[in-house]
Amino acid sequence: MVRIVAAVAFAAVSVIISSGGPARAADLVWQVENPFRFFKNAASFAMYERGYPVARDAASPPNDVVWRTERRLNDPDCKTTTDFDTCAATARRRYEASRLGWAAQTVDAVCYDSRQGRYLQTCDRRYSWGTVKEDYILPEAHTVIVKLAPAHLAAAARGECTWTWLPRKPGGKSETRKDVCVTPLKIPRVPFSLDPAASGVAVQVVLPDGRTLSEQIVVEDRLIVALGDSFASGESNPDRPVTFSAAREMVYDPVLAREDVASRAIGKPAQKQAIAPHGSFDFKQLPRRALEDERTGVFYPLSSKQFETAFNAAGPKWLSPDCHRSQYGYPFRVGLQLALENPHRSVTLLSFACTGSEVTEGLFLDKKAREGSAHATVRAQLDQLSDMLCRGPRTVRATYQLPIYESGSTRIVNDTVTKSWCAPNARKRPIDTVLLSIGGNDVGFSALMLYAMTESAGDLAPIAGLLGQQIRYSPQIARVYLEQLDERMKAVRDALRDGFGVPPARVLQTAYEPIQFDETGALCGAQPTLGLDVHKKLSLSRERLGETVNFLQDFFARTACITHGGRGCPALATGAGTGFQLITDHQPEFARRGICARDPRNAQADGAAMAMPRRWVGAEDFAPYSPAAYLPYAHRWRLFRTPNDAFLTANVHSPGFSLFDILQPVYAAMYSGAVHPTAEGHAIVADHVVRHVRTLMGKPTQKE
Repeated sequence: MVRIVAAVAFAAVSVIISSGGPARAADLVWQVENPFRFFKNAASFAMYERGYPVARDAASPPNDVVWRTERRLNDPDCKTTTDFDTCAATARRRYEASRLGWAAQTVDAVCYDSRQGRYLQTCDRRYSWGTVKEDYILPEAHTVIVKLAPAHLAAAARGECTWTWLPRKPGGKSETRKDVCVTPLKIPRVPFSLDPAASGVAVQVVLPDGRTLSEQIVVEDRLIVALGDSFASGESNPDRPVTFSAAREMVYDPVLAREDVASRAIGKPAQKQAIAPHGSFDFKQLPRRALEDERTGVFYPLSSKQFETAFNAAGPKWLSPDCHRSQYGYPFRVGLQLALENPHRSVTLLSFACTGSEVTEGLFLDKKAREGSAHATVRAQLDQLSDMLCRGPRTVRATYQLPIYESGSTRIVNDTVTKSWCAPNARKRPIDTVLLSIGGNDVGFSALMLYAMTESAGDLAPIAGLLGQQIRYSPQIARVYLEQLDERMKAVRDALRDGFGVPPARVLQTAYEPIQFDETGALCGAQPTLGLDVHKKLSLSRERLGETVNFLQDFFARTACITHGGRGCPALATGAGTGFQLITDHQPEFARRGICARDPRNAQADGAAMAMPRRWVGAEDFAPYSPAAYLPYAHRWRLFRTPNDAFLTANVHSPGFSLFDILQPVYAAMYSGAVHPTAEGHAIVADHVVRHVRTLMGKPTQKE
C-alpha cells in the first residue's frame, strides 16, 4: 500500500453517477452538502473529506481508499516518526490533534445523544446557509450545491447567469437567482421523497450568451443499519483516547493510596529503591492518566474525592460509552465512504453494534452496559431499531425460539421470546443494507481469549464476581454453544424479515478476522508476554491458543454452513442457510498481522515498542518510551490491540472496586478492548465491505 498525497478537488462530474442510465457529459455538476447525515455540522464532513485521497467524483476509487483516508487523517503530524518519543520531540502544528485522532474532532456534534444512549429522532443539522431540524431517518430535503461544468464556466466566467429551479413534484414553486457565473448555486432545500418522481428539482441556467443548460437533480439517500458486537462497535478505539502523564505514575496498591506515598506516585528514584531493586520495575506501578491537578501544578491526595473525580474526567470519550461504540467502527467508515464517493448521494447510518452482544442478550434482549452503574443496561438492538423506524405503536407480535445459557454453563434452556413490530405501512422507510457482526460472543470469544492468556480462572475471580458471570473457559464449553448458534441465527433472519422487511440478501454478515498469526505466519505465543506485560498474570500460552484456534476454525466453518449451507454441512435450523451474504474476502489481509505481529522491516524495535512503558528503578524517564508520547491511532503492522495497547488507549477502570486495586490493570486492558481490531483494521474491513454494499446499491429496495 502506498500513501497518496493528491489534493482533494471539487472537479467536473463526467458521468451522472446516480442515474443508472447511459453515461453522458454533464453541463452542470452538483454535490450534496454534508451528505453523511450522522454529522450535525457540514464542517465535520469537510474535515473527513480532506483526508480523502481522490476527488469525490472519481469513477473508480482505489480498493484501499478507506485505509488511505484513515492514514491521511491519523498519521501523526511530526517531522520524524521513528518512535513515539522522537515524534513528540519533532512535533508540528497539528501533532496533538493527529495524536488524538480524527473522531475526537467530530464526536461532540453528531445526531446521537451519548448520555442517553440513543439516536435523535430529529436532529438540528447545520449547513453553510443555516440550521434546520430534520427527521433523522427520513429527511424532507437536502442541501445541494450546483455549478457550471468547467467547459461552460471558462466561456461564461466574467458574465452573469440566471438560475431557475423548480421542484419535480407537481405544484411546487419556481425560484430564480441571478449571480456571476463563477458563483455556485446553493439550493438549501431540495425535496426528497421515497417516490423518485416526487423527489428533487429541475434546474435551468441561462448563460450570458443566451444558451440554456438544464439538469434533473435527484439525491440518492440510503439507509444503512449496523447490528452486532464489538467487532462492529469499534471496541478498543474510543473517539477520544486517554492521554497520560509524562511524570506521574499510578500505584496499583490500595494500601499505598495515602498521602504519605503521594511523592512516590510523582516518581522520585530515591524512594523507588524501597519498592524494587535497582535495574528492575514494580508491576504495581504503571502510567497514570494526565489529570487536571498536574496541569495546575498541585497534587490531589490519592484517596481523595478530588482525585477520583479528576481521574474519571480524564477517561476516554466514546460515542456510546455503554456499548464502547465509536466512529472508528467499520460501519461508520462504510457510511462515510458511500457518502464520499458519490457526490449525488446522502447516507443515513444507524449503528447499534454493542460490545458483548449476543443474539440473545444484545439483539433480542437487553444487556448489561459496558460502562455505567452496576444496573445500567442497553436496550435490545432490534427494539432500538424499531423505535427509530416505526411511525407509531408496534402492534404486530411474533415469537422466536432461542437457546438460552449462562456464560460458562453447559445447561441449555430453549425459550420463547416475543417481539412487537410495527406494521409494514407504519415503517418510515425500507432499509437498504444491514451490516451484521454477530456470533462470537454466542460461543464465548472473550472467555476463550482469556483462557489463552491466563493460567487459571482463579486469577480473575474478583472480576468475574463483579461482572456476575464466568469470564474464562475452555473450547470444550464453547463447542456446546456452537451447536446452538444455527437456531439463534435463524431467529435473526426471521426477525429482520418480520420486523423490518429486510430480505436476507441485503444482510452483509462480516466474518471475524484471524487474530492468531505473527509476522511470519506462525502461531502467536513464542514470546508469551509480548504486548501483555501490563500485568504479571497475563501470558499468552501457545498451547491454549492452539486449542482456541482449532475451535475457531470449526466456528468459521459452521458460520459458513449457517449462512449458505452446502455439501458437508450438518442439518441445521436455518435449512439451506440464512441467505445472508457472508463476507470473508478481508480475512487474508489480517494474516501475518495478528495480535503478536511485529513489523517485518524492523521486528526488534517494533517488539520493544510493544512493551508497557515504565520507570525502571534508578531511572528518571519512562522506558521504552514516555506514555505521554503514545500514539493510539498511528500506523502499526499489527491490526489488533494488545492488552498493553488497550490499557494505553482506553484505560477503562471498573467502578466496582478501588481505583488502585491490582486487578484494575487487567480490567483496563481486557475490558478496554484487547484482541480487537485497531482503527486501521476497521478501515481495512470497511474497504472490503463497501464493495459488497456498492453491489446492493444498484438494486431497488422497494420491489423486493
